[in-house]
Amino acid sequence: MEIGKVVGSVVSVSKIQELRPVKMFLVQVLDSEGCLKDDFITAIDAIGVGPDDIVIITQGSGARFTEISKPTHTDAAIVARIDNISL
Repeated sequence: MEIGKVVGSVVSVSKIQELRPVKMFLVQVLDSEGCLKDDFITAIDAIGVGPDDIVIITQGSGARFTEISKPTHTDAAIVARIDNISL
């Protein structure tokens, strides 16, 4: 899993049927100190997030276990919105 910040939306008019009802976002990965890295992930939204939200992204086969992602061919899904991180 990765922690990241929602920095944009991804719009695609031409896509497979299973992805038509799904929102996709561009998420910029955060490092262990909470700083933005130069890594980006395109992920489907499984919980209803918005711009600037800090989120958890799951990737690989685990990304296909949400109600929204089960019928899709996805490799990354936003599965949680983070309210607070304590170290």
